[in-house]
Amino acid sequence: MKRHVLAHLTALFCTLAIGVSRVSAEQPDPHQIGVLDEKVSRLTAQMEDFQFRQQQMQKDIEGIRTELQEVRRAAGGASQNDLKGLEDRIQAVDAARQADKKAIIDQLAKELSSLGSGKAPSKPAPDTKEHVVQKGETLSAIAKTYGVSVADLKKANSLAGDDIKVGQKLTVPKQ
Repeated sequence: MKRHVLAHLTALFCTLAIGVSRVSAEQPDPHQIGVLDEKVSRLTAQMEDFQFRQQQMQKDIEGIRTELQEVRRAAGGASQNDLKGLEDRIQAVDAARQADKKAIIDQLAKELSSLGSGKAPSKPAPDTKEHVVQKGETLSAIAKTYGVSVADLKKANSLAGDDIKVGQKLTVPKQ
């Protein structure tokens, strides 16, 4: 489009120049010559302005292309970094999930082994009784009920501490 305008202006300029030379070859009218000179000057200025604008636009286009390439490079790099960061976070979360899973399995195994200590349930010895712990009972209350010491009750049941659980079966030695 711009080239078309420039070509058109150039053709118009040439036409005017030819017209000026004809007029000057015939009878030069100073007024006509002045008008034609003014038109030629105006067209020359417009053509120079168009050429200047075209050069500026060409520079602007090159600048925009350069900026676009930089943006594409920066966006491509940022996207790769973002993806790498997300992958790292996913791996960290997955590792934490695996660690939690292992901790839960270990805890369950520990609790299961304490419930079923591998011993088959045995019948109480003839000189002992069996007591099932009820809600709210303590070792001292159970020992008092059967007239035995807390130490003997712990020894008969291989208890290290005072912790007992509801439903737990205790062997009570006879006094």
